[in-house]
Amino acid sequence: MGGAIDEPGNVTPTGEFNAYADAVAAARIFALTSPNPHTTVPPTTNDRLPPYPQKLSRQLTLRLFPLDITLRHNLSRGQFREAITPLLDAGSPLAEWVHAFMGHTFRTLERLHPGHVGDDAMLSLHDPVCVWYAMTSEDPKWVYSANSPEDIRIDTCGQWTRGMCVIDRRNRHRIEGEEESSSDHGLWLSGRAGNRIWRMDGSPGEENFGNVIIERLFK
Repeated sequence: MGGAIDEPGNVTPTGEFNAYADAVAAARIFALTSPNPHTTVPPTTNDRLPPYPQKLSRQLTLRLFPLDITLRHNLSRGQFREAITPLLDAGSPLAEWVHAFMGHTFRTLERLHPGHVGDDAMLSLHDPVCVWYAMTSEDPKWVYSANSPEDIRIDTCGQWTRGMCVIDRRNRHRIEGEEESSSDHGLWLSGRAGNRIWRMDGSPGEENFGNVIIERLFK
């Protein structure tokens, strides 16, 4: 889970927490999906990080769950309250433990986000979506974005854009060369450069994922 493509970030206007926290590490992992990793590996002054080879024996297959999909998988305070109340009444230790930290989480949502009030406070289940995919990846309702695999790169140097996921939105013809030109710095148009990220864009039940999580935990 990491990054944001068409959604704003959650720790900066463009940066999602995981991509922002260690943008260089994220960018280096993304580069392993490229047929030529040296074309997207980020610049670094850290001598302990060796340069990537010109070619890899095998490209990394990376499935990305950005905020674009995880923000559509939510659990409301109302859903949680309805499920947890009878379990608390029955004296469930698990319910008491979960209720303690979830109560704090929903209060934080109310404090940070307008519109998240009372039972309408909505918690996005970012990491659980990834776990759910690992458990149900063969379900055909898991779908990639229309443009996957995508050349998604992470900015590691920007003062305001560190951790930003950058894609090429220009309407340009593709090229096959490996030489930069004055109209294409960074080899964005080259079919031999850039990353190849499989971006997840649909799941078996995003409308009801909160209830799925509750059932998995307590039933």
